[in-house]
Amino acid sequence: MVAGVVMGSAVMLGHAQTRPEQSPSLDSSWNVSGFGTLGVVNQSGINGWGFGRNITQRGTSSTTSAEPDSRLGLQLNWSGGTQWEGGIQGVALRKPSGAPGQDYIEWAYLGYRPWPNTRLRIGRTSSDLFLFADSRNVGFALPWARPPVDFYGFVPLISVDGVDFEQRWLIDESTWRARATAGSLDTTIASNDGSRGRLHGRQMGVVSLTREQDGLLMKASYSHSQQRLDIGPGPAQLRQGLDQLGALPLPGLADTLGNLKQNLWTGGSVTYFGLGTQYETGPWTLIAEGSQVQVPNSLISARRGYVSVGYRQGKVTYYGLASRVKPRQGAITEPDLAGSLSPVLGPEGAARAQALVGFAGVAGDSSRFDQRTVGVGLRWDFASNAALKLQVDRFDVNLRGAAGWRNSDGRAAQGTLVTVLVDFVWGQ
Repeated sequence: MVAGVVMGSAVMLGHAQTRPEQSPSLDSSWNVSGFGTLGVVNQSGINGWGFGRNITQRGTSSTTSAEPDSRLGLQLNWSGGTQWEGGIQGVALRKPSGAPGQDYIEWAYLGYRPWPNTRLRIGRTSSDLFLFADSRNVGFALPWARPPVDFYGFVPLISVDGVDFEQRWLIDESTWRARATAGSLDTTIASNDGSRGRLHGRQMGVVSLTREQDGLLMKASYSHSQQRLDIGPGPAQLRQGLDQLGALPLPGLADTLGNLKQNLWTGGSVTYFGLGTQYETGPWTLIAEGSQVQVPNSLISARRGYVSVGYRQGKVTYYGLASRVKPRQGAITEPDLAGSLSPVLGPEGAARAQALVGFAGVAGDSSRFDQRTVGVGLRWDFASNAALKLQVDRFDVNLRGAAGWRNSDGRAAQGTLVTVLVDFVWGQ
């Protein structure tokens, strides 16, 4: 069953206490394991744009590339009896040039279990926001070639440095799990032009609640944080230019430029709420997630969701996937200032002012996701620890909604992604 394969792999890679006795180990306290993906993706329909799996990786620079999905992970787990544990996981994958080494460490924690169903961890852990929060990089633990980009691609909240508390309990025949994380985030993200920026998250709090019974898993999660984006002096310079332009004695001009300034987001509060479910019955599996992100005065605010249905026949699973991301507000149209400003600034000055608002509009749109994707694929588990996957996606990007694409220019576009890859794990 695909859900069994997926959840079983995620558990084995995510929790040291579930190690099988036959796993290779340094001694009875240590266990080494790993995972990886080797694959290529071909895109068609958009010339000059580069596909990006998520915003922590730069988009492709060619129509056929191994960069988005290929990765190699290594994990070391330590168990100090029934109460103490630790883990460190590193993942090698293509990130923006110049990303520091710490960005490649997903986990690095020390854990303590005062009781069998209670765990406290200190260090770097994953934020429990999604169904596949602990296994987004472990392709073998996913039913698809990659997590749905429309849902997972915008969030860099892979790892949080801080404190993580988890409690499990039973009610009748159902298993419940509550988890809370508090800490900070520092990671590199890719800009639209392929360069890098730095995202800082502070005062971060993440809580989640999961219930599982008879093949049905349900999950709710919530997060709130204060975030700051460092991408160089560009936004500040654009704001300064808009302020100077808005100071001209023209009625309504300052208000007209206000929305452009607001969309040059470089920090503020970010709130996330998500729901997810996974249900397995016989050979069929249903997976769905939905979320809402609220960022005041920013085009980042959006609703996201996806649904996937899979059918397993022997060692082959066939699946379909549909996803959507829709911004909470429409794209901002730059005002036409050439005519009204020519009497004040002259034709040349008015042209420069129009270019300024154009640059500001493009910069604001660089954070706006507005697209939908429909895909089909198959997974062949040709070995107990390896799977071959083939996936074809048809994407539709709306006007000024291409924040997930490298070198996008704001226009609407449609195209196709064809992905072939092999996922594998070892040491589980």
